[in-house]
Amino acid sequence: MDKTHKAIAKGLGHSDVSPAVLAYKMLKESRYVNESLLQYLVNYVVIMATHPVMPVHLKPVQDECKTIYTSLQELGLTGTTGRESEKTNEYL
Repeated sequence: MDKTHKAIAKGLGHSDVSPAVLAYKMLKESRYVNESLLQYLVNYVVIMATHPVMPVHLKPVQDECKTIYTSLQELGLTGTTGRESEKTNEYL
């Protein structure tokens, strides 16, 4: 868990990439790449928020994840539904 946290923090906390630049770059990616990234981040929040044992130095991160997890629950976004394929045939 510590290794995953370090990788996410390093990637999202890079000083050369602001959230606006990251969002702009994601516009050029396919829908499935964006969906996979969001699904990965939601899963990370759920795991961090619900994990019973946490290293002491990750306790502040867990507290933030608990807050985000509560908001995701209120919005109904913590389900385990996966991707839905697009209907490309009008007769289906």
